[in-house]
Amino acid sequence: MKINVKFLASIREIAGAHELQFELSPGGTVRDLLEFLEFHFGAEFKEAAGKPFEDENPKIRFLVNGRDVDFLQGPGTELKEGDLVVLIPPVAGG
Repeated sequence: MKINVKFLASIREIAGAHELQFELSPGGTVRDLLEFLEFHFGAEFKEAAGKPFEDENPKIRFLVNGRDVDFLQGPGTELKEGDLVVLIPPVAGG
């Protein structure tokens, strides 16, 4: 199945694009996508992402079709054909 992934801020620099499409196995989850992205983009992505489903203050948030996965099924949120996943690193402002 094809999943669209948008990268914001520093994650976009690592990905080299604002949005990319990836092929995942049917029934794939957000955790599966994270593992795929870590493999695809390597150590720099892995360092930037940290452990988003284990850390109290994650380095990156996942939104699936505009909804934070924390309000869905967390890393076990199942993805479907055509879903849009947005990766958001923390930003500060004032």
